[in-house]
Amino acid sequence: MKRPLALVGFTYLLTQAVSVFLGGTAGFLLGAACLLLGLLLLLPRCSAAGKSRVLAAAAFTAAAACLLGGLARLPLTQAAQQNVGKTVTLTGVVTEEPDFSTGKAQYTLRVETCGGKTDSTLCGKKIRFTAGEDFSAEQFDRVTGTVRLFAPTAAGFFSKKNRLLAEGVVLEGYLYDFRPFTAEAAQPSLWQEVPYRIRQSLLEQFSLHLPSPEDSLVSGVLVGERQAIPDAVNQAFRSAGISHLLSVSGLHMATVAQMLLLLLALLPLPRRVRHLLACGGVLLFMGITCFVPSVLRSGIMYLVLLCGNCFYRKADGLNLLGLSMLLLCLANPYAAADLSLQLSFAATLGLLLCTGPLERWFRQRVGVRGVRRRLLHLLFGTAATSLSATLFTLPVSLLVFDELSLVSPLANLLVLTPSGWMIYAGFGAAFTGPFPVLHNVSTLLWQVTAALARWLIDSAAWCASLPFASVPTGYRFVQLWLACTLLLLGVGCLLCRRHRRLPLRLTAALSAVLFLLNLLVYETGANALKITVAASGEGVSAVVSYAGRGVVIGFGADSWQTERILRRCGVAKLDTAVVLSLSNRECQQAAAVLTDWHADHVILPGGTVLDGALEQALSHVGSCTVAGTQAQVSLWQRSVLLTFANGAAHLQAEGLSVLFCGEDADLADAPAGLLNAQVLVCGDLPKREEMLQTALTVLCRYPNSLKSYAESRRGLPSVLGGGQDLVLQPQSGAVRIRRND
Repeated sequence: MKRPLALVGFTYLLTQAVSVFLGGTAGFLLGAACLLLGLLLLLPRCSAAGKSRVLAAAAFTAAAACLLGGLARLPLTQAAQQNVGKTVTLTGVVTEEPDFSTGKAQYTLRVETCGGKTDSTLCGKKIRFTAGEDFSAEQFDRVTGTVRLFAPTAAGFFSKKNRLLAEGVVLEGYLYDFRPFTAEAAQPSLWQEVPYRIRQSLLEQFSLHLPSPEDSLVSGVLVGERQAIPDAVNQAFRSAGISHLLSVSGLHMATVAQMLLLLLALLPLPRRVRHLLACGGVLLFMGITCFVPSVLRSGIMYLVLLCGNCFYRKADGLNLLGLSMLLLCLANPYAAADLSLQLSFAATLGLLLCTGPLERWFRQRVGVRGVRRRLLHLLFGTAATSLSATLFTLPVSLLVFDELSLVSPLANLLVLTPSGWMIYAGFGAAFTGPFPVLHNVSTLLWQVTAALARWLIDSAAWCASLPFASVPTGYRFVQLWLACTLLLLGVGCLLCRRHRRLPLRLTAALSAVLFLLNLLVYETGANALKITVAASGEGVSAVVSYAGRGVVIGFGADSWQTERILRRCGVAKLDTAVVLSLSNRECQQAAAVLTDWHADHVILPGGTVLDGALEQALSHVGSCTVAGTQAQVSLWQRSVLLTFANGAAHLQAEGLSVLFCGEDADLADAPAGLLNAQVLVCGDLPKREEMLQTALTVLCRYPNSLKSYAESRRGLPSVLGGGQDLVLQPQSGAVRIRRND
């Protein structure tokens, strides 16, 4: 067994993922089966005893992953089951900086008392709650308030529930800010306070010495502060396939570790002392970045590497990766369900397995010498790194994300090396600034940092603007094609054992044929009229698409969700956009979409003052109608009729009648046609909803909308918010309903 740690770590990670997917009872049964298999593999004594021991070690590791992980998950499961749906008074400490990425303040609280008791199953666990503008708290504050608890959505393996459990959060909730609450500063421990103070000092220096948005980018890359990064920059990095630069991970940890070793090499210290001090520097950097999961993963890996070098042990890459995965999975029974961990694991595995062979292939075929050879080797090495990571993360990306960047290799070629220089320059400027004798050096380093940050922003924006920079992949046939491709690859590996050669070319050719066949079948119905309702969990947002044309009704979902549906439906031209309400959230999301898509016509509700962001975005549209009581639009040769009145939009298309209701919709004076709709789509039930006799109700706001919903009168609703959009496709007087495309 040449790489025992790799075998144990990889097996533990994969088995824990399967165990989390199967659930409690099935996971324990799988663990018992693996334990029995391991015992059976130890019985035979034959010439293949070495292989039997390897398989037995893998089986015992799998059994440990199922059984130990299942036992560790029981307290979390019990805490969630016993407290879900309750309204309780909690006291606890805020463990992280508030998160404003969803437009609402979200706080992570480690519970100390529940209902005034310290022996509750929830004590010692984390919850994540939202709060209104009247509530404000910072990291390490002690909070007391009344919170309504609910379970996060649990649809699929990559569900919000599993993602939160991977972060140690058992339940979500919302704070009753109309009831008494307190938020008092608590004294953190010394090991928490020192990194926090250094982090705040660094953020202040970045804001003081760098222009915007360069300061926000440097804050995100160097210390993991992503809250202030503008949405446009986030979207450009995501479209260019380099969003991994915005979260502190292995690349940043490697740069920091190398920087520490280079600085310590200038001091007359023994080798072991330098590596021990570098370990302390890595731990400090992990604290500065708030010990987020991506930093923990890469930090553990580099701590193991530095400790190995300290004791003159050469670390094997696969063993190192396996040990890191084993430690993380042992510490967290839901670690394998963390999407970022899976992506990091796949990318690192790709780098270890593919980068070396690709570089050797390049050296054998490039005959130039000198500077040109070194320059070509640098460029090809960067491209090989990007291709290796992209190839191994492709299966997870296709299953989770709805788009694939085609310019990622080019973008990484442009930004990987400059991003490392920016980290060196940024930290150098921050730590030389306090010394007056180094003022000129610090000023120069700040200028270099700003220039490199501007280069990263401009490079990402340019790559994202290229034609076909990213393509939508949120189609159902993509998952089928991926499963078939992995099956073909597995068959190829079995054939490889006999023929000693993996048939990669044949596998790739068959995979391409399968993809083209799936694409051909999908394209036969791609131009049909369909209505896609975003699974936002927040509010109504729907896209009506037909032959490359589109209409957006409502902007209750995040702007990226609406734009994702537009791309997935192949919409090249946005004809009309209907804003159902002028709430702050809907106006902001509408402004983001309209700025990018330039609708020909926009319909707004009347009677209120426009939000500033939306008013500015209206300069990008063709025309605008403010509907006092009613507006009507005919689309696509009158095959679609859209009526707007009192915060509700009524769509009639090919015999299907759908009513979309915004936050302030009132059906009191609605036209008769609106009241005869077959399908109701809403966040919360509208005023005078008893006037409707719809056959199907779609609730977009989860779970608040269920509180006022009467199943006895309206029947069972279709509840969105689990990550899968709802598609309604009219077909000859009937309607076909499905999830996603």
